[in-house]
Amino acid sequence: MCELFGLYAHQSKNIKPYLKEFFRHSVRHPNGWGLATFENGYPTVRTEMVSAEKSKVLPDIVNALPDSKILLAHIRRATIGGVKPENCHPFVRSDVSGSTWTLMHNGTIFCGNELNCYKALQNGDTDSERILLYLIDRINERIDKSGRALTLAQRIKAVEQAIGELSYRNKLNLLIFDGSVLYVHVNMRDTLHVKRQDDGAMFSTVPLEPQGWEPLPLNSLLVYDEGNLVYQGENHRNEYIDVMGRITLEYNL
Repeated sequence: MCELFGLYAHQSKNIKPYLKEFFRHSVRHPNGWGLATFENGYPTVRTEMVSAEKSKVLPDIVNALPDSKILLAHIRRATIGGVKPENCHPFVRSDVSGSTWTLMHNGTIFCGNELNCYKALQNGDTDSERILLYLIDRINERIDKSGRALTLAQRIKAVEQAIGELSYRNKLNLLIFDGSVLYVHVNMRDTLHVKRQDDGAMFSTVPLEPQGWEPLPLNSLLVYDEGNLVYQGENHRNEYIDVMGRITLEYNL
């Protein structure tokens, strides 16, 4: 699978020690790394199709990072989709109102016929990129219907509906930033954790130090604004259990 790391804080902070520890996990996730930094909500994404531990450029990139309020990082172990640059996370798309969405995924879509139509439209061949294309279509449908950019409440409803539609029998751990708020979702136990601090929150698939990290609530959309939890949705009950996923994958193959 993959590992995710995210930061959303009230004010810029030095994230380098956590980021360096996160990228050390690439020994187990060697098929590419990605890093998204943000200015005025718009992402700058750097990716490379090598293990972060073997990258010749990543150490300099991390050491040169300024203090950050929002940051997303990903290390990949390929499951669906080949090992190639187009399959490195994060993925970025804009909706018709001009808002830019950045998505990272840890998991696998075993049952997702509604995503098949995006295979001809995506740049790579991962199920993760197709999730973002599906979400953008749901956002655009609501924009077209309302005739204007969506409010935060409307965006939350659209994201929550898309997750509800895609989470059944699928592992759907997600970090999504829409230029304003961070959407967080996990539906497999102990596979996404949060460290809450006075100045914000950090998220990681695996705790990056012994103390201070706790598992996030399962099966509910969580929305953070500058580190503050501003929304927690209802439990959709589509918990992913690994053994069922393997059986499903073998059956589909």
